[in-house]
Amino acid sequence: MLSMLVGIGLVRYSFAPLIPSMLSHTWIDAGQAGFLGTINFIGNLLGALCCTLLARRFNVATVCRWTLLVGLFSVTASAWELGFWWLAAMRFIAGMTAAGAMILAPVIVAAGEPPQRRGRLIGLVFAGSGIGVIGLSLLLPLVLGDGPSGGWLLTAALCAVSTALAWPGLRVPSKEAQAKTTTNTFKPQRFGLWILTAAYFLAAVGVVPHSIYLSAYVHQVLKMPVSFSTMVYAVYGLGVLVGGPLLDGLVTKRLGTRGALVLSTALGLGAVVMVLATTSLWWVVASGAVLGMAQMGIASIASHRVIELAGPAGHTRWWGLLTIAFNIGMASGSFAMGTMLHLHLGYLPGFWMAGGTLAASTVLAILVRKQPVTARQ
Repeated sequence: MLSMLVGIGLVRYSFAPLIPSMLSHTWIDAGQAGFLGTINFIGNLLGALCCTLLARRFNVATVCRWTLLVGLFSVTASAWELGFWWLAAMRFIAGMTAAGAMILAPVIVAAGEPPQRRGRLIGLVFAGSGIGVIGLSLLLPLVLGDGPSGGWLLTAALCAVSTALAWPGLRVPSKEAQAKTTTNTFKPQRFGLWILTAAYFLAAVGVVPHSIYLSAYVHQVLKMPVSFSTMVYAVYGLGVLVGGPLLDGLVTKRLGTRGALVLSTALGLGAVVMVLATTSLWWVVASGAVLGMAQMGIASIASHRVIELAGPAGHTRWWGLLTIAFNIGMASGSFAMGTMLHLHLGYLPGFWMAGGTLAASTVLAILVRKQPVTARQ
């Protein structure tokens, strides 16, 4: 949970609540914010590829530890205003290292666990992202008086403490657990896995406006001050915090993983509709909580579904592939929305884009069925 807090909640998502401050102090403009998001997701894409390969050569725990250290460096170095390309390089590195936590932490915790415990455990791991987003968003207004540098340094301090606490728990699974996750006992259901990958890609495009631009939208369109706009991500983080345990825990028990995934993507679509249907500040803020809950539910349940469709032995490989697809989707969505803003089209076309992709993702999630497992001869 702590490794996910650092890799996703702090290293990756610290950028979004800092956007209003960076806009106000002319570090970047709105279009550049989108392009920086694209660069971050490209880094995460390459990081997913590298982490999957490195985990085979070394072990998942060692690679996860390395990524946390490099992520700490990236946020620390972002505190110096050295121009757009310096910040772009740091966001690229941050994206690469965030992939380590996203892919490897669920693999570590699920190793050797019985099926009835995996969903709850993976959901708890993903809750770490929400804790990071909430804590950072509430603390940032205290240090942003002189500009974004204080926010980056606060992020670095939180990363350092959390990494130190997480370090002892990032251990190589026992030999018995490794045997359970490396012995292939059935044939992966490839057709269902590819549909799941497509649904995950489309969902990634759909979460871009909220996950990157929510605070900027509140600041620039709804005319709220930087301090308030920054704390909007605390509400988003609350949704992230409860999304995994709620949707991949309680809801999965009642509806199964397929039903819970469909509900999660539908919730994401509902969050987008809340922004498109009204300019009410509190409806927009509330939509952040709904989207955050949906986003973590989608991620946690998708990882859970991969185990069902590919087996424990295929979890690392296929979950790595889904993470790659997710980052291609987020990079594509971020670039598209950055281009819209660069062309002065405003924020709403990006939300319309998100609504369309989340609707398509919901349809594909319905189509992913789990067929009876066939033993490999």
